[in-house]
Amino acid sequence: MPSQGIFKDKVNIVIVGVGGQGLITFGRVLGEACIRRGIDIRIAETHGMSQRGGAVEVFVRIGYGVRAPLVSPGQADYVVATEVLEALRGVRYLKKCGWILISDIILPPPLAKNVPLPEDIITALKKLPINVIQVPADAIVRKVGDVRTMNMAMLGGLVAFIESLLPVEVVAEVIENMLGYINKEAFLMGYEEVKNKKSDNTSTNNKICLDK
Repeated sequence: MPSQGIFKDKVNIVIVGVGGQGLITFGRVLGEACIRRGIDIRIAETHGMSQRGGAVEVFVRIGYGVRAPLVSPGQADYVVATEVLEALRGVRYLKKCGWILISDIILPPPLAKNVPLPEDIITALKKLPINVIQVPADAIVRKVGDVRTMNMAMLGGLVAFIESLLPVEVVAEVIENMLGYINKEAFLMGYEEVKNKKSDNTSTNNKICLDK
């Protein structure tokens, strides 16, 4: 078990997406991994009007001594958007020079008109003083052969940033035990994709962030 002092800093995470994308499972895996590591974690969820298609937000706070689970706007270190349009809603939670990880999967609302193109959304976000990484979740789920693994691909991307808290091996073991081998494979692919991208300055979109 890690000592309390190692985790004196807290990490605030917000996961945004739509119902049916497995965001609650995303949070459950994080929770189990933290328990194994002896790290405090608090999780809260908000749900849209339906199980499938409604907006979902999962708030996660990790670190020694965390109490309240909710993350206020402007306080998240990381935002994970499992759907491109939801990135526009979730970005308000991100602190200056925080990181937003965005799936390349888009699920427009059934009655929506004039839905922006994914590339236009990414371009708009890159004008903000934040760091943007798009995760090729669609290619990953096609490679493993199961679209339901998308949430684990995105979790892999997040763990590429927080592996000093949650080593990739620990989370991978939790996923295999809870969800099976294919989900673990998607997780590891997402991890490798983001690990390779995060040191690339093209993901850091503002000179303020480059100088931090």
